[in-house]
Amino acid sequence: MDLSGKKILIDPGHGGEFSGKTYKGRQEKDCTLKISKALENLLEEEGTTVYMTRTRDKDFGGKNLDDDINKRVKYINERYSGKGIDVLLSIHVNTERLISRVGVLYPEKGKASKILAENLARKYATFMGNTGYGEADLAILRDTKVAGAKALIETGKINQSWYDDDEEVEQAAFAIVAGLYDYFREID
Repeated sequence: MDLSGKKILIDPGHGGEFSGKTYKGRQEKDCTLKISKALENLLEEEGTTVYMTRTRDKDFGGKNLDDDINKRVKYINERYSGKGIDVLLSIHVNTERLISRVGVLYPEKGKASKILAENLARKYATFMGNTGYGEADLAILRDTKVAGAKALIETGKINQSWYDDDEEVEQAAFAIVAGLYDYFREID
């Protein structure tokens, strides 16, 4: 089982005016793009077709964050319809607060997405430690229509310094790729 021929859509969370979480100059929109590009490179090396919702610091023209997310969903549904996307991964970073979690979220009643989330969480735990997964009612998961399975990954907390280390970012991306391998192995 390999990833060649698979089609993965990566959605680096936030961007442009909507920077997401910030901590001492570190911005979520930059962290998500950095991880997404590392993930794109690893997947392309595996022969995967990779699509990215953004490859630079831009938003989707929303008046506020919710509007921007809705415009992002509309963009995804229009731009990637009919492309046969196997998996949509939305990459995020959580707050530094104690109760914020690192883990994988999937849409309610999403059977394939739950299998995806389980496999991603298990492999991501090799990088991050305690990584859970669970259902979430989020627009990017609920309203996108282009992928067979989808997940939102809270890759860590914004105050963690590993986001500034290219090798550690690569390790995080590698753990996600390993989770994708396990997912496709399980469903094929």
